[in-house]
Amino acid sequence: MNNSTTMKDVAEAVGVSVNTVSRALNDKPDINDETKRKILEVAEKLNYHPNRLAQGLRRQKSGVIGVIVADIGNPYFSTLVKGLEEAATEKDYSIILQDTDENYENEVEAIDTMIEERVDGIVLSPVQTEKGTIRRLQEHNIPFVLVARRFRDIETDYVISDEVNGAFQATKYLIEKGHDKIAFINGPVHNSSAIDRLKGFREAYSQKGIEPDEQLITHGAVSTDDGRHYFDILVRKDRDFSAIFNFSDYVALGVLNAARARNINVPEDLEVVGYDDIEFTRCLSIPLSSVKVPKREMGRKALDILVNKITSNGDHKKDPEEGKKFEVKLSTKFVIRN
Repeated sequence: MNNSTTMKDVAEAVGVSVNTVSRALNDKPDINDETKRKILEVAEKLNYHPNRLAQGLRRQKSGVIGVIVADIGNPYFSTLVKGLEEAATEKDYSIILQDTDENYENEVEAIDTMIEERVDGIVLSPVQTEKGTIRRLQEHNIPFVLVARRFRDIETDYVISDEVNGAFQATKYLIEKGHDKIAFINGPVHNSSAIDRLKGFREAYSQKGIEPDEQLITHGAVSTDDGRHYFDILVRKDRDFSAIFNFSDYVALGVLNAARARNINVPEDLEVVGYDDIEFTRCLSIPLSSVKVPKREMGRKALDILVNKITSNGDHKKDPEEGKKFEVKLSTKFVIRN
């Protein structure tokens, strides 16, 4: 048979009604196990594939999930999306991907696109400079889950990693190696990851009963260019630092390039630590120590939570904990390299 096989064809081949075939294919409980087995065997033999568009119209669902991330060119987000896509495929959903490039106006347009496409739900890594898109999703009653970032003053479902502990472990390692002058090139002040990593950085100092040099803490870095820029600023301050903890591996790469341009030897003269543990960190001539974030797992978990929200929406029997918010924090690990 070809791909035009219909549910009616399956029903006629088994000798049952179309309604019985539908119940079997949708794994309904009110059908005989032997009948269900025969229907599934025949459906596979006839190469039957459900018409997802027709199903969506009947159920008022599209079978599509919107995914909005801050920078798909960054391996951090591309790995996260890979996990999302894997989980979506397993649950028979497709995804539409939008990249905001860390621009709030792009985020607004991406949300508009998702609403126009009538997606069943959205996984969003917000820019965080404004909150209007979050309010709009809530007002339109669109299921959504935040991933990698969260808002402290808005109640939402989210999946993040333990940023505080990740930064704490990395900074503690540097302090215990004898570095008391540690520079920190952090991310934007509005970014929840940057806020948590700064907290972990300070806690490591506090545990040792010492204070960080505030002149060695900068804010705003997300790219390799930013890493070079803020490194040059730190060098011009002449604060005699011996280690740098970076907001991300991308930022750390910019620092490594800038140090090389100034003939500063790493790690002999300057110890450099990254964050995210993206794949290229292991392939550098000097492999970079970094905080490992479970990016793929975060994507899968966010998708699982969203699908749970979608399928339980309007069906109280499926949602005994309706109204409960999922606030998931996955563990991080500091990986020591050269």
